[in-house]
Amino acid sequence: MFDFVQPGPLSRSGDDRRIRPPRPVWVDLARLYPRPERARPFPEGWDVQAVVPGDLLAWRRTTTGTWIAEVQFRIRRGDDSEGVRHTAWIPAEAVRPRHDAPARKDQP
Repeated sequence: MFDFVQPGPLSRSGDDRRIRPPRPVWVDLARLYPRPERARPFPEGWDVQAVVPGDLLAWRRTTTGTWIAEVQFRIRRGDDSEGVRHTAWIPAEAVRPRHDAPARKDQP
């Protein structure tokens, strides 16, 4: 886990840790969507092999005791169009701190 996660009071849903304000992170989509061995390239498709910026909203503890990150991020098409925004739970190894952007201040 990242150094900026502070132990805090437990939430109603167990051992979750909300991050307020959200923290900037990088999301490695290739770890979420491994490239199939027998796939033909489709340049106009969704780019799920990129590393994209996101916002870490919380750390969640699973029943196995591992941590997963709740992250908002955008997936774009191969033509670099605007794409779609997602909120997803992501394995910790697919998320890393982003030091090139300040933490958001607009969240309560």
